[in-house]
Amino acid sequence: MSEDKKISIILSFYNEERYLKKAIDSVLAQTYHNFELIIINDGSDDGSESIVNSYSDERIIYEKNSENRRLAYSRNRGLELATGDYIGFFDADDIMMPDKMEKQIRYFKEHRDVTLISGGYKYMDADGNVEDAVIVPEYRNNEQIRAYMLYRNCIACAGAALFHRSIIEKYNIRFDETNMASEDYRFWIDMLPYANAVNLEDCFFCYRVNHGSKSAAIVNEDKSAYDREIRKLLEHAWAQRGFLLEESDVSFMYDFFYRQKRIWKLPDICRGISIYKRIKEQIRVLQLREGELILRYYKKQWARGYQVYWLIKGIAGVAG
Repeated sequence: MSEDKKISIILSFYNEERYLKKAIDSVLAQTYHNFELIIINDGSDDGSESIVNSYSDERIIYEKNSENRRLAYSRNRGLELATGDYIGFFDADDIMMPDKMEKQIRYFKEHRDVTLISGGYKYMDADGNVEDAVIVPEYRNNEQIRAYMLYRNCIACAGAALFHRSIIEKYNIRFDETNMASEDYRFWIDMLPYANAVNLEDCFFCYRVNHGSKSAAIVNEDKSAYDREIRKLLEHAWAQRGFLLEESDVSFMYDFFYRQKRIWKLPDICRGISIYKRIKEQIRVLQLREGELILRYYKKQWARGYQVYWLIKGIAGVAG
């Protein structure tokens, strides 16, 4: 296939000497060759720098932060360096499937209106053993993704995604460096108003588990701080789409969508119904194409989280 389009892959890491070489090798082994690999060393103090320096591939661009500045800062630095038509991110403990770039470029060429592609992945343990099952995103087309992203992130980890560079340049989209958790989620939320997104069934990378993600570290260190970060992120998501919700409304949704908090008291149940009705009315005013899906996912998550499906069927009749 023609390789006239250039891809920029941004790989940032901090102290990943155990896995870094395999991650880099998986990018360099792509069946699509017109790419640059921008590697950002986020102030590592282990032997990972010597691994990067062992490569002589001219497609590698290497930069090092003077100190540990976290993922959002490092990826933003990579975005400033990127020269490709398309951009993707990759983590230093994951493995990219050999045909990831080729498949995504082909899809872009066949679907000119699509500007963001993500897809499936396989789990891999700390020793590199890969499970057979492919984790395929449940929400596939643009409207499904736009609707569900108000509740949770449904764009597979950054390693699966590839997007048009022109979007972030035109609308000055960057990572929020004050956000200490779910950096990817915030980035996609900011991009979605301008993107046409799709999740494919293809497996694009192997995601390493039982290794210790940065988000997990934040949760273990201070659960309340993590809760605040996610609630703030959800508030931003709803406000950006034009919704006028109270902070307490978003906190309520966070409790039953994220924390799986059981709500049995009648005042709380009534609160959930009230929020649903308020969202429905605002969807009517905003005239969102994905409005019906937003309402459907609200009811679906409510039923799944609290095992009160019998009640939701009644709500659907009253509120629908």
